[in-house]
Amino acid sequence: MRKDNLMTKQQLIAEEQKRLFKNRKVVQLNKFIKGDVSPFTVNDLKIFKLIISKVDSKDSLFQDFYEITTDEIRHLNINEKHLYSETKKSLKRLANIYITFEENDSFREVGLIRNDFRFDKYSKKILINFNDDMGEYLINLKKNFFMYDLIDIVNFKYKHTLKLYEYFKSNSLNVVKLKVDTIKDILDLKNKYIRYTNFKKDVIEVIIDEINSSSNTLYLKYSEEKVGPKVEYIIFHVTRIKNDAILEGTLSENRLYSNLYGKECNYLGKYYTIENINLENLLIVLKEQYSNNHTNIVSESKEKLEEQLKKLLPNDFKKKNIDEIEIDEIERLSAIKDFRLFKSKVVEQFKGKVVGNHMPGFDKEVLLKLEEDSGYLFDTSVGKIITKEESLEVWKYLYKNKDKVGLVVEDKVENEVYKYINKIIFITKKDSFGNKESIKYIVTDIKEEADNKGLIKYRLHINNLEDPTQDVEKSKTLLTFEQIKLFIEENSVEKNYSLHNE
Repeated sequence: MRKDNLMTKQQLIAEEQKRLFKNRKVVQLNKFIKGDVSPFTVNDLKIFKLIISKVDSKDSLFQDFYEITTDEIRHLNINEKHLYSETKKSLKRLANIYITFEENDSFREVGLIRNDFRFDKYSKKILINFNDDMGEYLINLKKNFFMYDLIDIVNFKYKHTLKLYEYFKSNSLNVVKLKVDTIKDILDLKNKYIRYTNFKKDVIEVIIDEINSSSNTLYLKYSEEKVGPKVEYIIFHVTRIKNDAILEGTLSENRLYSNLYGKECNYLGKYYTIENINLENLLIVLKEQYSNNHTNIVSESKEKLEEQLKKLLPNDFKKKNIDEIEIDEIERLSAIKDFRLFKSKVVEQFKGKVVGNHMPGFDKEVLLKLEEDSGYLFDTSVGKIITKEESLEVWKYLYKNKDKVGLVVEDKVENEVYKYINKIIFITKKDSFGNKESIKYIVTDIKEEADNKGLIKYRLHINNLEDPTQDVEKSKTLLTFEQIKLFIEENSVEKNYSLHNE
């Protein structure tokens, strides 16, 4: 049983990303997104955005150098074994390849960073300075610029995702209708993907899946519009979410209505979007569409402020019944490609079989199985299909805990084995010079697996406490309960303490 306070590797990385990138903003001129960045990799672009986040857009001149660190680069989710050499390659590409802008009937090439960055092999710091060409796009910005939180893009895996993400960030529209060819231009894919079906499958759906699963501030849906038999337009439906609460890890009072930010409304005959709702000052800030004009609405109380919001956005305050809420949640999950694939594979593999117990909303001993014909979840204790609401919670749980699918856990065995989770142990290893060193580990998980004879055994998962961002190590062989018990006791903190004091 996993302890509530135990953090997974992904959670540790996410917490470190929040710490490193808190308040780091990428600010750049709107037209910078029109540059052709096709020669660069997604890692190049993420490193470049990290450098940009160090720039104060209000400055009149660039600083002599901007400092980034290898810790920051590692937490851009750059999965390279040789981070040092890969970072040098990225910086050289950024220094030696210009990006191209098409301006009317001419082309302009712009240099990014200078080729005199300082990278001390034995230091975590890298000092970089910008090419003067970049001043137009990054400093002394007064209008026609946009910004976003660096943390929102660090987990993107595809450069096309970053490009379309920045396009949506550079405007405030909630419905964006674009020609297919225009989208290709934005993504530097001109004259590529001749077949629309390939473009949709390999580009559009991949981008939307990634933005929806990785970004904290945008959520996308799309529809198509045909001219004759051919899809000519893609209509993007953009939900914009303020991210300050996510960075802080808590939801402040002023973020109570953050789901309304970016919504379109009509006020005194003009069309606006909701830009901010400040409960402390009882203020609603509206931004006029297609301009930078702002209008403030001040209320007498929180009740009056909510009344005003209901007038501006009546549909958003319409009370939803349980079925509507459930449909919204199902649509959100169904938009995630991994969830769709996961559910279909589980149904295919476990039709007519038990998918597990200890499910949310059910007693621990209740076994749930997938009905043979329909594939619906079935409560074996009462002999009936569970409700839609219960089914949704179970599928969400299984999606987050894929290792639990098909696992039937007995409480007695579980309590005996899993009491070792969170135990601190010391393991002796050899360093690069052949010297022995004692390294502190934490037991992060113990998972049940069947061996080749069908007997239930366990695989131990441990994480290096001196560098928790390293990959979790797993025991190479399956272990019995007695073997795990002996291993933990032989390498425990208490055992090591007594040996050091003998």
